[in-house]
Amino acid sequence: MEADSTVLRRIAQLYSQMSPSQQMIADVILKDPEASAFYNVAELARKAKVSDSTVTRFAAFVGCSGFPALSRELQELVRSRLTTSERYQLSRALENEEQRSVIQFMEDDVQNIKMMMERLDLEGFERTADHLLGARRIGVICSRSSLSLGLFFEFYLHLLDKEVIVFNGEPRTSDLLQRFGPEDVIVGIGFARYSRFTIDGMKYARKKGVPTIAITDYPSSPLVRCADEVHCTPTGIASHMDSFAAPMSLVTALLRTMFNRVPEQVSRTLNELEDIWSDFEIYGERK
Repeated sequence: MEADSTVLRRIAQLYSQMSPSQQMIADVILKDPEASAFYNVAELARKAKVSDSTVTRFAAFVGCSGFPALSRELQELVRSRLTTSERYQLSRALENEEQRSVIQFMEDDVQNIKMMMERLDLEGFERTADHLLGARRIGVICSRSSLSLGLFFEFYLHLLDKEVIVFNGEPRTSDLLQRFGPEDVIVGIGFARYSRFTIDGMKYARKKGVPTIAITDYPSSPLVRCADEVHCTPTGIASHMDSFAAPMSLVTALLRTMFNRVPEQVSRTLNELEDIWSDFEIYGERK
C-alpha cells in the first residue's frame, strides 16, 4: 500500500475523532504534506500552534510508533513524487519562512540517524558484516552523489585486505561485473531519485547469483527487490541535496564491526601501511 493511502488517509479518516489541537496538526499536514514531511517536532508544533508533546501524542494517535515514524511515512510519500528542482524550491521556501539556523540543519541530520536507529535490523546488520568479511571480492555499485559513500567504503575495506571494485557507471568498470560470482558480495548504494545504473547493476548481480546488499532509503526503493539484505537509512531533508549522515553512520558502523572481529589482521595491515606512508611522505609532519 502506498504511503499516501496509509498515513494521509489515516489522518483524514481519524480527523473527526481528534481533539481540536490534534485537528490543528492534521490541518497543517493535510494542507502541505511536502513541507510537513521535513519539519521536526518543534517546527510542526510551531506551525500548528500546539505543544511539542501534543505533536508526539498525535503521531501515536494516527498509528505511528513515534514522531520519527510519522516523518518517515510522510517523507517516503514526498520523496517518491518530488523532482530535484521541486525539492530545491521547497528548501528555499522553508528557509525564507522559518529562517532556519545552522543548528536546525544539523538537527535534521540527527533526526535521520534516530529514525535509522529506530528501525535497524541488528540481525541483518550482523549477517552483512559476516558476508563482507567472508567475501572473496566486494563490489560497490553507486553513482552520482552516492559515489562519495562508495569511495569512503572502498578506502576502509582495503584495510581488511579486500579486493574492492567500485562501479560508478564508467563502462570500463562495468565490464568487471562479469568477474563476480557466488563467493563475492555486491553492495548497492542508492537513494531517491534512484540511479538507473545502480538499479540495473544490482539486477545483473542478482541474475548471476551474487549475494547482494542494499543501502537505500525506503522499503519501496527499487534496490530492495534486488537485494538479499537491506539496510534502510533515511536521507530526507528539505533540500535538493540528500542528507548522508545516516548512511555514513551505517557504513562506518559496519566497518568498525568488521575491524573489531579481525583486530590482529587490521593491526598488521596498518603497520605495513605506515611504512609505505612514511617512505612516500604521505602525511605532513606535525608542528
